[in-house]
Amino acid sequence: MTEESSARGANGRAKARDPYLDNAKVLLIVLVVVGHLLERIAYSGVADGLYTWIYSFHMPAFVFVSGYLSRRFEPTMSRSRSLITSLLVPYLVFQVVLSLEDWLLRGNHLVLDPFVPRFALWYLLALFAWRLLIPVLRSIPHPLLWSVVASVVSVVYGGLDQELSLARILSFLPYFTLGVLTTPERIEAFKDATARLRVRVPAVLLLVASLVVAYLLRDDIPRRWLYMYGQTDEVTFTNLENMVIRLAVLAMATVAMACFLAVVPRRRTFFTPLGNATLYVYLLQAAVIYPLQPLIGEWGGWTAPMVAVLVAGGVALALLLGSRPVQKLTAWVVDPVNTAARRRSGAAAGAAG
Repeated sequence: MTEESSARGANGRAKARDPYLDNAKVLLIVLVVVGHLLERIAYSGVADGLYTWIYSFHMPAFVFVSGYLSRRFEPTMSRSRSLITSLLVPYLVFQVVLSLEDWLLRGNHLVLDPFVPRFALWYLLALFAWRLLIPVLRSIPHPLLWSVVASVVSVVYGGLDQELSLARILSFLPYFTLGVLTTPERIEAFKDATARLRVRVPAVLLLVASLVVAYLLRDDIPRRWLYMYGQTDEVTFTNLENMVIRLAVLAMATVAMACFLAVVPRRRTFFTPLGNATLYVYLLQAAVIYPLQPLIGEWGGWTAPMVAVLVAGGVALALLLGSRPVQKLTAWVVDPVNTAARRRSGAAAGAAG
């Protein structure tokens, strides 16, 4: 996703990108794509178990990394304008794209509602709001504690709805706050600690164990818990029970997230360059997968080997959508304002030359 990671050294030049963070972003965006492909599959324990496992940690980890990369955000005029052009404009463009797909390909009524995010687009609104909250998080005492309180309270008295992504903004806020509070020194200390086999091996074992548990409990874990939906009016739990469940989900996701980050490659890999293209993958996969989901859900032949093929297809799709050729072809829709500005700048430079 878009990031505020333009740290500069004493010479004023941008510092080299950290391959560890880019690797984490790529692996997480791949899980996003795979998760969306698995979402509608019915009657397949393998698909449901894998889906439950992915959603137990991948969005908390994504939010944490986004918070870390946004930690230097300042509400200046240029940064605020950048938030609008890089997040709100693509959000509105793809709201239209998905609405048209819903109308043309699904046969539903054409509804253009900018206040209710379609499919995966909630994350852009949430990231917009979280970055605006950074000055507040920096100014209040114990921001992580208050973020946890906000997340827990969001599920009482029926909870919040998804209008303007408010439910998820509050639900995932602790992970964003944790990312904002994390320093580069702490990231390096974490990388050093988890580079040791006696730490990485247990992390891998815990991830595998959590996958087994997700498979065994796939029918007992409501997806809305993992989605971090704020609404709880459709369940029969008391306010206290809902708050305890939210705390348990936050704790479980934090442990799984730490295990995942412990096994992310530290060095540059063949997929590291895609870390700078996660916004493209996130938006384009929504446009590709959204019309396919009903077809995936209606087909009942999902055996374990076919699920494996679908997962492999999701990985390939993510890598394709993040490739340079696709970026060049789709920049006008993913990042229309900045793409137009670059073209004008290039044309002006060419005329001056």
